[in-house]
This record gives sequence, C-alpha cells and structure tokens, in this order.
Amino acid sequence: MTLDEARTCLGLGRDASAADIHRAFRARAREVHPDLHPNARDVDRARLSSEFDRARAARDALLSWSTLREPSGETTPQARTTSTTEPRAPEAPPRPRARPRTSETRPAAPPRVTMRFEEFVAFTDAAGFGIGQRTRRTTDWTRIIVWSTLGLVIAAFAGAWVYLALA
Repeated sequence: MTLDEARTCLGLGRDASAADIHRAFRARAREVHPDLHPNARDVDRARLSSEFDRARAARDALLSWSTLREPSGETTPQARTTSTTEPRAPEAPPRPRARPRTSETRPAAPPRVTMRFEEFVAFTDAAGFGIGQRTRRTTDWTRIIVWSTLGLVIAAFAGAWVYLALA
C-alpha cells in the first residue's frame, strides 16, 4: 500500500501528524469493525473485516513514515534517501537485557499435590495398612536406652540436691 492510498483510506492530508493518524484510524475503525455489526450477514462481515484490515495497514504505513519525519515537518537524511511512495520498514526493537535473578523472579514452588479420600484408601491398602492388616510393631531400643539413662541421671542429681539441702 502506498502512502497516497493509505492517506485516502483514512481520509488524511499530506501534513497529518501521528495524533491525526490515530484519530482517523479510530474513526474509521468505529465505522468498519466487524464486531460493531453483529447482525450483518456473513458476506458483509467479511467485507467489513477486509476494510478494517486495510485501515490497520494504512495506519501502520503512515505511522512508520511519520516516525521518519521530524516534528517540524523536515525529513531526516534517511527519509530523503528513501522513496516517497513507499514507507521504510520499521527496525526491529532492541532485545531486552537479562535481569539478575532475585527473589521476585524465582520460579514459584510447584503446586501442592493432594489426594482424594478414595486414592488415600487405595494407597494405604496397597501398602499393607488396610483393614485386617497388622504391621509389625517396631521398638526403638536406642531411644529407650538414652531416655532411661537421662532419667536416671536427673533422678540422681535431684536426690543429691535434696540430700544436701536436708543435711
């Protein structure tokens, strides 16, 4: 689409600013956007859709051309070397720099997995904890010996303290 076709599509003159281009596009979009005509036939909606796409292309072409001009209307040296009928392709945006990892950017913890009651019953039955199943009772002899020894030591100190207090 040439610049003259784009200006004709949006109804703009040669001296239109970026704000004028946006205003003209919004007005044209209100006329031809297919979502604003829900009761239209399929053929009419297809025509409206193509008109809206044409208006969008015209806006993009005019905005890319208007960024080459300075606010005073003078063209930049780059703009003077390009053709006046075709807009220059916009340059690719710069790649964003990598941000350092902080506590805000760390990935979230995985979601907590829960079981339905039926799944829990099936799991415990399969593990041998179901009804009628008895697990072997384990005895932790290490804990019994340590706590018994600690109790005897405390009792000895308490007895010695009472004996010294009464003497």
